Amino acid sequence: MARPDRRDPTQIRALHCVLGQLNRVDGSAQFSAGDTSVLCGVYGPVDVKLYDEKLDRAHIEVKFRPDIGVPTTKDKWVEDAVRTTFEREILGQLHPRTLVQINVQLCQGDGSVDAAAINATTLALIDAGIPLRAMVAAATCIVRPDHSIIVDPTQEEADSALSTHTFAFSNLQSNSPAYVDSRGEFSLDEYNACYDMCIAAVDRTLAFMRTAVEGKILKETQTAL
Repeated sequence: MARPDRRDPTQIRALHCVLGQLNRVDGSAQFSAGDTSVLCGVYGPVDVKLYDEKLDRAHIEVKFRPDIGVPTTKDKWVEDAVRTTFEREILGQLHPRTLVQINVQLCQGDGSVDAAAINATTLALIDAGIPLRAMVAAATCIVRPDHSIIVDPTQEEADSALSTHTFAFSNLQSNSPAYVDSRGEFSLDEYNACYDMCIAAVDRTLAFMRTAVEGKILKETQTAL
């Protein structure tokens, strides 16, 4: 079954990102994959309200806002994906009794939004100087009605999927996902195929993200000189 945009099954969409474009936050990043675009702003570590205070680590707060209207159940899934991933990856024990606030805004949604949100958050946290265990990236695969598998689906492709699978991996542990979400009907072989395809997509995404971060650091160094 051919894809509407003529991509190969294992081909991700063109990636683009901008770091540090927001002024009133400690770090920000806009990450785009094709027509899906997510903007993330990070505050912290900052003072935390007493009822959220944790004596041994920072409190991680995540808010996700859709491009139009009020948040839906699907938007809450994206919010939970970001929270679940980064509660593990942020070295919160280095900043106990503080708050790290992550605000994620969907600018345009055309499939694979949860993966884009995780990728944007990683870049924004790095831009803010928040200590992480590792750099994390995510990718989404779907199983189509003909049981073929494709990576980085558009919304049109995702709407007809039998199942959807999002995996996040760090650059240090590619054999142990930082986040997994699988929904729908699928076999074990299909799950494993999605797993392998997402690892390959994440490797390409991590390479892109490293280049983006290195480019920003180089630009800032040259400006300082």
